[in-house]
Amino acid sequence: MSVDPDTLAELEEQRRFLLRSLRDLDLEREAGDVEDDDYETLRDDYTVRAADVLRAIDEQRVSNRELPRRSVRSLALIAAVVLVAAVGAGLLVARSSGQRLPGQVATGGITGADEVPAILVDARTALGAGDLRRAADQYGSVLAVEPNHPEALAYVGWLTALAANETEGQLRAEGLARGKERLRQSIEADSDYADPHCFLAVISAQWEDDQSGARREGRRCVALDPPTQMRALVAEYVDGVDVTGS
Repeated sequence: MSVDPDTLAELEEQRRFLLRSLRDLDLEREAGDVEDDDYETLRDDYTVRAADVLRAIDEQRVSNRELPRRSVRSLALIAAVVLVAAVGAGLLVARSSGQRLPGQVATGGITGADEVPAILVDARTALGAGDLRRAADQYGSVLAVEPNHPEALAYVGWLTALAANETEGQLRAEGLARGKERLRQSIEADSDYADPHCFLAVISAQWEDDQSGARREGRRCVALDPPTQMRALVAEYVDGVDVTGS
């Protein structure tokens, strides 16, 4: 079945609307314009709807060609992490007023640590938009200035693992190892940061068939009280982890 351009365009518009709504909701909560109960209800609703739309977009894009099972699974994982990043991007942008806006990066990359917050805004925004190449480049720029930055290490590691999983043999094994090493460095940099544990859990479960390792990292992820979207990621891809606990 070939891709329907009209359907894909409609899905893309729904994606943009829902991700904007999630960002706006965070801003409204920060400003005190929405009650906590209403915030949780609306956020859960937008998150579920956005996840459904992202999966539908992936199905449209791969429906007209044969792809290995692993590739289709990777697309779903990418969509899930795009959603996680997009939800957090709006609040970070709001807190970065007065700094360089996303897309206005100085030629030659970061020149000092004072530019790191703006580059992180751009990296998260790129990830939320599905521009994985730009996100990886921007997180890499952060590491050039702050080699132990937990978020940059975690997302460079995750994106490295995603890319490696689309290769074969020794190249794939080496790429996954590099990604996992970055994730471990993120944990060493900040032992209270949940994201690298969440990513290690998914890698172990989906790409290494290491179910005991996946459960171990998944429980560590949940114990560190990650965002709702990270809990959903672990719940979907790692069996035997109670994501309702903390």
